[in-house]
Amino acid sequence: MKPRTTLIALALTSMMAGAHADPHHRRNVCDDCGRVTGVRITEQDGKGGATGVIVGGLAGGLLGNQVGSGTGRQLATVAGAVGGAYAGKHIEGKMNKVKTWTVTVRYENGRTGTFHFRDDPHMRKGDRVHREGPSIVRG
Repeated sequence: MKPRTTLIALALTSMMAGAHADPHHRRNVCDDCGRVTGVRITEQDGKGGATGVIVGGLAGGLLGNQVGSGTGRQLATVAGAVGGAYAGKHIEGKMNKVKTWTVTVRYENGRTGTFHFRDDPHMRKGDRVHREGPSIVRG
């Protein structure tokens, strides 16, 4: 046989052997490896603290003190302080919004997982990731 014919015969034999391989043989699956299927960013109001309560209460009390005279002025001052404290706490909460990144992963074994991050994990849809402890990392 010519060398070229021998090489063609070997190549065909190799391909045919692969075609008759065990159909139940599966490739190794990494249970901790997957791809990012989605990233969602949500914002929630933060918590208002003592600063908002104090500043709001002082401002409301000063405004309430400008209304009326006598007992009416005292009631307006107290009502203004209470209302101002309440408003100040909520305004401070609006100013301190908290972002959360929710990353969804589909693992090679077919399972899915969801992870939450307080800081941008710099992950995008399609990124390869693997589980590392209770979280995931790119790579």
